[in-house]
Amino acid sequence: MGIALPASDSLGLGLYSYADAARFIGGKPSELRRWVKGYESRRHGSVQEHPPLWSSQWAGTDIDGIGFRDLIELRFIRTFVACGVPLNLIRRTIAELRERLGKDYPFTSTSFKTDGRRIFMELLDESGDAALVDVVKRQDVMRKVIAPSLRDGIELGIDDRAERWFPIKGSRAVVFDPKRSFGQPILSESGVPTIAIVEALQAEGGDERQVARLFDLPLAAVRKALQFEGRAIP
Repeated sequence: MGIALPASDSLGLGLYSYADAARFIGGKPSELRRWVKGYESRRHGSVQEHPPLWSSQWAGTDIDGIGFRDLIELRFIRTFVACGVPLNLIRRTIAELRERLGKDYPFTSTSFKTDGRRIFMELLDESGDAALVDVVKRQDVMRKVIAPSLRDGIELGIDDRAERWFPIKGSRAVVFDPKRSFGQPILSESGVPTIAIVEALQAEGGDERQVARLFDLPLAAVRKALQFEGRAIP
């Protein structure tokens, strides 16, 4: 993973290096780090401070990485940025959502859509009807907007907290679960890390059936692991 693991697997936070986070959700490690840890920029000879978008789950520790809830929230933000949403608008929207909802991870826990320039969330208007509201300008907008399905596969628990992520659409074979294997992607039923399947396949010269025998897994499970890693590995 590229970072030292804590002594116990019972913390339940999940742990990812920025390189792994980028592999799983896209983007560049340096970009994800800037969003989580903050950064400085220079303009006309002056230095401008850009604070973190939020305080990560491992903030205040010696761990140079992020937790599971950080990973899921970053997945939303990376998609917004890729769609052309300015980072300063994302920052303002996070502040607005926190003020309204009191959520530390507002994008994960709030229903919203994006048209690539503005971020929207589903709210109830004063009459009680569902409406899409521009959360920065507080203006109603048309419902027909382009929106990536970012919540597919994410299980929310108490207080809308992300608890698990099943990254393969329509399948529960692979899971990110912060309470298992530090949140690294594993086969749901067996707990075998997907990366271990890839490494075994390389060692066995590409023989999927032999890998299935080695791990005592159905061939279908091995192929699901390879399907996920095929998407995850650039």
